[in-house]
Amino acid sequence: MTTREDLTNEVIALTERTAPDLEATVTADLSFDEMGMDSLTRMDLLAAVERAYGLEVPDDQIGDLIRISDVVDFLTASKAGV
Repeated sequence: MTTREDLTNEVIALTERTAPDLEATVTADLSFDEMGMDSLTRMDLLAAVERAYGLEVPDDQIGDLIRISDVVDFLTASKAGV
């Protein structure tokens, strides 16, 4: 069973692979903007998350995913079937 910490670490690793040249250290609580991620790279990251976890982020929820912790919350809710 994947813990929240494991999931957070996985999304951080995905973020670092998707955007290796970010201005700040990748953490769960910094916003993607604070890390220096542009909107195109953010969409690339969300596409990588969708592929990695076999799900689709609904268009109306994309704007709510502004930091890694938000992505982890989304993944946790999706796995729970909420």
